[in-house]
This record gives sequence, C-alpha cells and structure tokens, in this order.
Amino acid sequence: MMLEQKMEVKILAGIILAAFILSLGYSFYFRITPAVDAAAYDRIAWNLVQGNGYKERAELSYEKDLAIMRVGPGYELFLAAIYFLFGRHYEAAWIINALLHALSALLVFLIAKEIFKEAGGFFIGAVASAFIAFSPDLITMSGMLMTETLGVFLITLSIYLFWRYVNGVAKSAGLLFFTALVFGFAVMVRTPAALLFLPFAYYFIRENNWKHFLIFTVILILLFMPWIVRNYYVYRAFIPTNLAFGYDLLAGNHPGATGELEPYAVNDEFMSHGRIEGNKMALKAALGFILANPAEFSRITLDRISIYFSFARPTGFWFHLHGFAKA
Repeated sequence: MMLEQKMEVKILAGIILAAFILSLGYSFYFRITPAVDAAAYDRIAWNLVQGNGYKERAELSYEKDLAIMRVGPGYELFLAAIYFLFGRHYEAAWIINALLHALSALLVFLIAKEIFKEAGGFFIGAVASAFIAFSPDLITMSGMLMTETLGVFLITLSIYLFWRYVNGVAKSAGLLFFTALVFGFAVMVRTPAALLFLPFAYYFIRENNWKHFLIFTVILILLFMPWIVRNYYVYRAFIPTNLAFGYDLLAGNHPGATGELEPYAVNDEFMSHGRIEGNKMALKAALGFILANPAEFSRITLDRISIYFSFARPTGFWFHLHGFAKA
C-alpha cells in the first residue's frame, strides 16, 4: 500500500512539474508581445502603477477611455501588483502564470479527491489534472497577458476551498471567509464565474445554514463595495465589475452572427452614445434578438458549442504561430 502511494505521489508530481515546465518553456520560447485584449490589460496595469488611474490611455477622460469596457478589474490589479514589485517585465508575469497553471492542475486533482473519496479517486483526479496541465489553450494563454490563467486558478481554488468546507467536520467560519474572498476576486477577474454563486447558495439553503449564507454574501458585498463606489463616483452608474457584457453579448448574438466575438458595426454606433448608454443599448438589442429569433439563437449556440469543443480549435487565439508551429 505504501509503495502504491509513493507511485501515486510520483505520478502527480510529474504532471504538476510538467505543467510548470511546459508553460514556462512555451512563454520564454515564443515571447509573445501583448496584443488586443492583452495589450489593453498591460496598458491599464501600467497606468495604475504610474498613478494615472484605471485607464488605457492616460490622456483621455474616463468617459472616453475604454478601460471600463474591458474584462476586469481583478486581472488588471493583479498585473499592476506584478509591475509594482518587478517592473514592467513580462518575464515576471510568465513565471507567475506558469506557477498558477501548475497549481490549477494540482487543485483539480485535489477537488476530485474531495468529491470521489472511494477507490478510483486518484485515477479520476490524475486524469482531470492532466487535462488541465496539458491543455493547449491553457498553456498558450499562460504565455500571454490574458485573464484565463489567473481566472482558472481562482475558480478552481474557490471550488476546492468550498468542498473542503462542505466535507469539514466543523463548518469553519475562517475557511468560509477565505473561500468568499477567493471567489469574489475570481468574479473580478472573470465575471461569468459569478454563476458559481448559485450552487454555493443552493448548498447553504439546502442545509438551512442561513447564518453562513449571510456571512458569505456580506463578505462578497464588502469586497466589491470599493469598486462599486469608485465607479459610481466616476460614471454616476452602478457598475459592479465592468461594461463588457452588453457589447460582448451583442457581438455574438445578432443577425448573421457566428457566435464568436467579432466586430459588429452596430456596437460601434451604440458606443458613440457613451459607455453607459451604449452598453444598455447593446444589451437591449442582444436580448431583443434572442427573444425574437429563438431558432437562429439556438443555431448560433450550437455552432458556438461545436467550436468550443473542437479539437482543431478553429478560432484559437494563436496569432503568434506560423507554418508548422500552427499545425
């Protein structure tokens, strides 16, 4: 039994170490220059360090600047912290990303061990961990200044901590507090992570644990409050995270849409009405299209699912690859 456990530890250590080496090697081999969204995150983070505020372009007013329309603010604050400590060196971000990628693979294994405690838990966990460790998309993203690496790490960490709380003999308030903080920052990095609040809430309600549900919710509210207050002061509007939702939803859901996040002229027209009003108009147009065209929306959604799960990754964000490297 002891020999089997040693072998399991070696297998897991090999997966985690390979994830770190692959991520780090990929980053330093291709040395990808930040582009598109990554370039925007880079500029916002550096402006924060320079004291220019949460902006892409320091010379623009907040109303004209695009920063609030980017996914955030969690990743930009994280990147700003790296720049503050190490300077504007992408190498520091690559090393930290490689570490986060490896830790994400480890956390997926630990989550599987928490869920599948019976025989076979190691095998399930190891396979799940390997899927994360050797994912071409995640390895690629770790070499860019994109939100995915930090987002995946925080989401997996919050799920692991919550399962530790669920399986704990004593429902630790301290563990619950830390779980809420990690989950809240995960939502700041990747807004769709907020959907995880639903299963979390379901557990508290099912267990009739209203006290801890209230604590969990209050911690989240307090975590977001400074950003909400800041946004209301700047934009005179309630913005819990960012203004990307309406524009992104319309970009993928309109007549003739492919489901991908592609340029859409109507979005540019709405933007001319201002960031706040434009986002509202885009959201209204997207929801109007979905309700009026359920069949076309279903087709677009099926296309989106097909693209997402395709091994060929036909729309992979691999602009830095050419020739055989792309294959």
